[in-house]
Amino acid sequence: MLPPDRGLGFISPDVDSASTVAQRTGTIIHTIFTRGVGRWGSNFWEITNGQNSMAKLSDETGGESYYLGTQNAVSFRPYLDSLQRGFDNRYLLEFNAVPGGKPGLQYVKLTTEVAGVELNSADSVWVNAR
Repeated sequence: MLPPDRGLGFISPDVDSASTVAQRTGTIIHTIFTRGVGRWGSNFWEITNGQNSMAKLSDETGGESYYLGTQNAVSFRPYLDSLQRGFDNRYLLEFNAVPGGKPGLQYVKLTTEVAGVELNSADSVWVNAR
């Protein structure tokens, strides 16, 4: 179940399953979308569904999702440079989660009072039972 302030609903059981496994294992997933070729590569529904699925997976795991609308990027270099800048400015935050009656994902929300700082993190963390 999503917290009330999240707009990312059900897209695919595969995306939801991959997101849960990634969050449970602390895996951050970054994605770069490029459309395919042929009939599927020009199908607007397939393109936007693929982008939305990948964006959801990246967002929920604390990663970045890159795509250029319905067109393919001329180069992946700007995306890879952006990822490298993120890797160069990554910090580890540790906190104590309160265990519940059964193991599962607990939603977290990070905030800061520092202006101009963007915080990226997974939507939730795996917490074992008491």
